Amino acid sequence: MVVRLFNFTKYFVLSFIIAYASLSSIIMSHIVQQTMGQTTTTTPVTCDCTNTTYTTSNSFFTYQNNSTLGIKIQYPSNWKNQQVDGVGVVFISPPETNLDRFLEKLTIAFFPSNNNTSVNELANRAINNYKEHYTDFQLIESKVITFKTNLAYTIVYSYTDQELRKVIVMDVGMAKDHRVYVFSYSADPTEYSSYMSTILKMLNSFEILPVNLPYSNKV
Repeated sequence: MVVRLFNFTKYFVLSFIIAYASLSSIIMSHIVQQTMGQTTTTTPVTCDCTNTTYTTSNSFFTYQNNSTLGIKIQYPSNWKNQQVDGVGVVFISPPETNLDRFLEKLTIAFFPSNNNTSVNELANRAINNYKEHYTDFQLIESKVITFKTNLAYTIVYSYTDQELRKVIVMDVGMAKDHRVYVFSYSADPTEYSSYMSTILKMLNSFEILPVNLPYSNKV
């Protein structure tokens, strides 16, 4: 069912909840089943998008999608990726041991924007959303930064997930070309710093590309 909401605030909040639930819950269960108890592989999870390509650079793959997402980003070659068309993509680390039940991940989600919303307002909306929907939400840091030459917000926070695990998250959000881009790095608190250099390399490689929509012969 498609829900049509014309209020941008409501659209942003509900879209983020839906996107994060789709990319974090459904995809995570699929990835855990594939990776637990298996040897590490450098073959990424592919999707049905005709304009999604993968290339290798040292120990990183390059993910590029021109058909629906319009993005290009590098990610570690032993990480998995899964795309939800029109919503975003998630990159998921491999388990460190057979007992590792939390896989660190970087989620990239997209929402329509009128470009008139300030980064402070976007950050406040996200924070208020998390306070309402995340158990034991605690804001650690919130500030305005420059990301890819654009003003952006970054917020760091923690919460307790549905499996009663403590999670720490760093969000980076910006509005550009009538879209809001939200990057969410989620980690176990004990591993948060260990993956930060990898996450920063991924973020620094991010590029926005033109979306190549397929032609239609229908009259």
